[in-house]
Parts: sequence; structure tokens; C-alpha cells
Amino acid sequence: VIDEWMASVKEKEVPFTSSYTFSSFLAKATEVREWNLQKLPADDFSTENGVLVTKSRRFPLMIDPQNQANAWVRKMEETRQLRVFDPNSKDIMKSLERAIEFGSP
Repeated sequence: VIDEWMASVKEKEVPFTSSYTFSSFLAKATEVREWNLQKLPADDFSTENGVLVTKSRRFPLMIDPQNQANAWVRKMEETRQLRVFDPNSKDIMKSLERAIEFGSP
């Protein structure tokens, strides 16, 4: 299917990039490098997920059995004083209210 479509694109002389990647289109190389320094693995799958996490309008659901995304988000938001809550904490509501009130991530 892709070969037929590409033949049609070439026939109609539509400009295209043969080395297109999702992550290079939506993220700058400097951003990706910064993510890697913040503990995001350097493989293509992790980079594409990083693009989805940083460019999405809503909160992404991250299924993270190896805790790589967890470590990356904590490191990425470290300068903004990320608040991490334990759902079993007795003061979770008060802490959550304060984080929302002061705009803490």
C-alpha cells in the first residue's frame, strides 16, 4: 500500500522527505537531547513517547513497568519543584490543595 501511495506521490511531484520521522518533525534535536540528559532512554520508541507526553494537550497515561518514564518526568520537572504524592498518605488532600493553589506540578 505504501509503495503504491509513494509511486503516486512521486508521479505527481509532491515534495516529500524520504527520511521522515515522527519525532524529528514534532521535536527539535536539542529538546530530545535534553530529554536524554533527563534520563529518557535514547531509543526511537521512547523519543516518540516523549513527543506525545510533551506535546499533548491532556495528561497522558504512561504504562511504565521499568520506571523509565517515572524517572524522566521527575527529572524533567525537578526545577519546577514537582510534588509526588503517596495515595495512602494521611495528608494527601491538604498537600494536593496546596500544590494546586500554588501551581506546583
